[in-house]
Amino acid sequence: MTKPAGVRIAAPRARHFGRVNWLGLWSLHQREFGRFAKGYIDNLLGPVVTSLLFFAVFRLALSGQSWNVPGISLADFVAPALIMMAVAERALSSTSASILYDKHTGALSDVLMPPLSALERVLGYAFSATSSGLVIGFVVALCLAPFAHYAFTDLPAILLFAVGGGLLFGFLGVLVGMWSTRWDHYTAAHTFVFIPTSFFSGMFLPVAVLPEIGQRLVSLNPFYYALDGVRGGLTGWRESDPMLGAVVLIGCNLVVGAIVWRLMARGYRVKP
Repeated sequence: MTKPAGVRIAAPRARHFGRVNWLGLWSLHQREFGRFAKGYIDNLLGPVVTSLLFFAVFRLALSGQSWNVPGISLADFVAPALIMMAVAERALSSTSASILYDKHTGALSDVLMPPLSALERVLGYAFSATSSGLVIGFVVALCLAPFAHYAFTDLPAILLFAVGGGLLFGFLGVLVGMWSTRWDHYTAAHTFVFIPTSFFSGMFLPVAVLPEIGQRLVSLNPFYYALDGVRGGLTGWRESDPMLGAVVLIGCNLVVGAIVWRLMARGYRVKP
């Protein structure tokens, strides 16, 4: 096809995104969340079955014993912990597995080549991990609703601590994904980091019944504050100061997020 006489074709111009590439950030979020949505049956069924099994085991194990925690029943105590555990586990595993999979298939270049800064890449991964974790937590909450009573005494606290906990484990998922070079590394991080962190956080017993050294160790666990904040918002029963918990979660997110950002900027185990 010939160009008509007298018609000028404008030269292509570079696209400017401003200080933040919002389109690229949203596209990365949608790309990662889309992976979760495509496998929604497995991604939803696994956490729901695991949560119901945990709930049934503790109900049966303690059915013949007295529950001496005033102000809250066993079911109401355990259900928020399982919800928060589902949020954190999904946030950690979805991002770390996605990055590791892209490393093995060579698809990580699809994230590294677009005009995204290191901070935008980290936030895109972490936000998508938080989104998928919140979806899982909501579904688990619905499945546990027939067995536990949700008073919803503080909805802003539920949202704050669920998002803060999910975002923290989303950042940790990015870190695990960058560090891992084999699936054994991913499994080791889940086994030796996530499980001890989540279980040693007052999930199934009040922290007050632990010895003093145990209480001090739990107080250093940021997951404890996320869990206790969600439990307080759902039931009105909490062990820690919510203001302290919010400060701890925000501080941990800033510190871990900054570390992951610097590593991403250096190309730690993501660039050849």
